[in-house]
Amino acid sequence: MTNSLPGYTSNDDSNVLRIFIIRHGQTDHNVQKILQGHKDTDLNQTGIDQSAKLGSFLKENNTVFDKVISSDLKRCRQTIENVLQHSGQEDISVEYYPELRERHMGVIEGMYLKDAEVYADKHGKGSFRDFGEPADEFLERLTGQIKESAHHGSLQGKKNMALISHGGSIRTILKWLKYEEQNAHKIIVFNTSVTVIDYIKDSNQFIVKSVGNTRHLGDGEFVVSDLRLR
Repeated sequence: MTNSLPGYTSNDDSNVLRIFIIRHGQTDHNVQKILQGHKDTDLNQTGIDQSAKLGSFLKENNTVFDKVISSDLKRCRQTIENVLQHSGQEDISVEYYPELRERHMGVIEGMYLKDAEVYADKHGKGSFRDFGEPADEFLERLTGQIKESAHHGSLQGKKNMALISHGGSIRTILKWLKYEEQNAHKIIVFNTSVTVIDYIKDSNQFIVKSVGNTRHLGDGEFVVSDLRLR
């Protein structure tokens, strides 16, 4: 039976490029609350199972990609390889970009979160987030690649693009699109959750359609928005 939730439905409008933003599956560092950043970690068994479930769910719902881009880190590579395998789309090529990586965390990368907080306080910082790649540089490299890929996809006549990235990256994308300003609740992006943004080709607009879908994992919770922004 085909599911009609916006988080999993393919687009057939030639003026729209639907972007399915998928967070990578779980890693041991996620479980242990270790700051990964650019550390090249592997999926754990739960992450492998999560990505397989997403792939199977996409197949059941006839969701097909005609373009796939991804962070080049292993946890994203392993996720999309598993998703494509279980959705019957193994033949589609994947474009890997370091620009889609998580924010580099600098000296605290690889620390337990609690230790990073202590380190920040010891060094007179307001937060552990004050270390590493500057937020504006992170935003520029991340959104620059998204805009470039959306533009190229539009020129190629693509309609459905998967983008595999990281939790912090996805929250940054939503902040870029001012989604946070329209929603009082905290944005939670679970492993292998699917966030959908439509790129309107003739106006270069992005519309946030749904955030953090995890129906493939069994909880069915999703958020829908219709926010038009450049």
